Amino acid sequence: MIWILTIVSGLLVVFVMLLTMTFALHVIIGVPYVPTSWRVAAEMVRAASLRGDEVVYDLGAGDGRLLIAAKRRHPGIKACGWEIVPTVLWLGKLQIWLRKADVSLRLGNALTQDMRDADVIFLYLMPHVLAKLESKFDAELRPGTKVISNTFRFPSKQATQEVVLSGGRKKILVYEW
Repeated sequence: MIWILTIVSGLLVVFVMLLTMTFALHVIIGVPYVPTSWRVAAEMVRAASLRGDEVVYDLGAGDGRLLIAAKRRHPGIKACGWEIVPTVLWLGKLQIWLRKADVSLRLGNALTQDMRDADVIFLYLMPHVLAKLESKFDAELRPGTKVISNTFRFPSKQATQEVVLSGGRKKILVYEW
């Protein structure tokens, strides 16, 4: 009985440490982990108008649900995401494994990834991050690359389409570079 209590208390300590690390990293980088709902993810995939053979990226992919939704609807896409917080990345890898999705999720900063081969990029990132990505996208993205943003706008770019959800409180913004 004592060994069970020791294991449970050890797991509890590890869990609290992981939560603390996750919270600290989100405070340091200034981007909270707020998962996109499955319904909004499906709408973002629909707004992307995928054909089924594109290279699709999710920057700040969190638990990978956007890529999972896109891959389910369009199995021929190449789906890859980046997440900067290791504990959230592990949650995403677990979700991908449980759902048996052919999706790649990597640890990395969205600002340092090469986006030149992207056809579609999904985002749910804060405005200060979008401001940094806008100049990166101007330099790297091919003409016609679609960027689908959940809620937040790029500072200097006009959306080509807006999809309003939930009685007008939530927007999906479609951009073309």
